[in-house]
Amino acid sequence: MARQIVFEFEKGGLLVAEVLPDIAPKTVESFIRMLPLQATVYHSRWSGREVNFAVKSKIRIPRENQTTQTNTGDVIYWKEWEMEDSGAAEAIAIYYGAEVTRDHRGYLPVNVFARVQPDQWRGIEEVGLRIWQNGIEKVTVTLQQGP
Repeated sequence: MARQIVFEFEKGGLLVAEVLPDIAPKTVESFIRMLPLQATVYHSRWSGREVNFAVKSKIRIPRENQTTQTNTGDVIYWKEWEMEDSGAAEAIAIYYGAEVTRDHRGYLPVNVFARVQPDQWRGIEEVGLRIWQNGIEKVTVTLQQGP
């Protein structure tokens, strides 16, 4: 039975992402343990076209098949890896464009652990542009068992 993550945005929009246990199994399991959750979603133009929200994992999530190249629909887990032992910041982001992940220090490796399918990409862009232009909003994230 496939597992999917559902992102429901306060001002409209519902995205369903398929988890990628073959690529990032520990990230998938750790994120699923955080669900359900509600968070405040922000927009970022530092790493390109993405919306993101802070999380706090219950267990240590390792680096898994990391990349600095993301694509539309990628759902990623990011952490301040170098500060891991001192309460590092953590976030989940959904990309609505192909991007290079980076911050003021340079390239920023991330774990891609889920993917929104192409038939929903227009919806990701609508949500992303709305948050970019109008500011933050809430998202509710739940787990859905697929067929």
